[in-house]
Amino acid sequence: MKMTKKKAALAGLLAAAAAGGTFAYFNQTLSVTNIFDTGTYDTELVEEFKPSDGENWEPGTSVNKDVTVRNTGSLPVVVRVKFQEKWVSKVTGNTLYEMDTTVNKDMLGAENPQGARNKFENVYQGDPQDGLTGIDADDSVVYKTMIPDGGWVYNPADGYYYYEKVLPGASEDAGGNQTIAETTKLLDGVTLEENIDMGAYREIRYYATTDSRPEDGSEDWVEFATDSNANYISTAEMNDRLTENGGQGITYMKSAANLVDPELGGYSNAEYTLVVTAQTVQATNQAVNTVFGDGKTFDYAALGLDWTLTREEETQK
Repeated sequence: MKMTKKKAALAGLLAAAAAGGTFAYFNQTLSVTNIFDTGTYDTELVEEFKPSDGENWEPGTSVNKDVTVRNTGSLPVVVRVKFQEKWVSKVTGNTLYEMDTTVNKDMLGAENPQGARNKFENVYQGDPQDGLTGIDADDSVVYKTMIPDGGWVYNPADGYYYYEKVLPGASEDAGGNQTIAETTKLLDGVTLEENIDMGAYREIRYYATTDSRPEDGSEDWVEFATDSNANYISTAEMNDRLTENGGQGITYMKSAANLVDPELGGYSNAEYTLVVTAQTVQATNQAVNTVFGDGKTFDYAALGLDWTLTREEETQK
């Protein structure tokens, strides 16, 4: 049985989007979650990411991360993207920090004042030594290299980034060569804040009175005594106390930095997850208003978006 071109085009879009879930006017939502893993969605959301670059991520180091969106269907679509990021402690399993550009927009500070428009873009580390984390203590602690004037417009009203052009459907020339439309890059890379809080530590001072240096972990290492203010007494005073009644004085000393509390580990030994979610919808007025406007008129022109939308009935011809 033959299919008309219109029906074939619609079927092609539905087939390409079948993994996306719920539809509304050929609305498709795809997300990719990175725990410093690579993920490529050939149908819509495309990103390049090297997982090896994210292992033992050190403060101040950058990782390449390119995010674009493709339209492999046959109908023109419009695109928007949101970001979510999350930190989870590998020690306690607790969520240290979690934010969503569509939910958390207000910024606490201005360590990254160059055009940051929300918590996701703004880097603000509260006290870098108190071990405290969370959206009420920090903004993001990861710099994002967003592409300035790259064809994306941020909407502060809903926290989404909108591609300023309509993304046309895939086309094929007489020779069978297919052309697939793709957006410009929105995100180019991520960099961990140099002054990131790696936990609240205190120095522990030990001494030994043995003839040879004890092994680490040996009970021969004894913690220094403290004064009434919980500060360690001096080495001279500690030695005087030991030798006061003819005892052996200090022969070896060492110090170690320990967490004040397991719950105050900051972002050390933690897992960072970045979720990129792209949503596309058929480039018609009714579809855009229904999906992007939640049933109301979505004023894309006020955002400066260069969209030419068709009426729903025109796509049914």
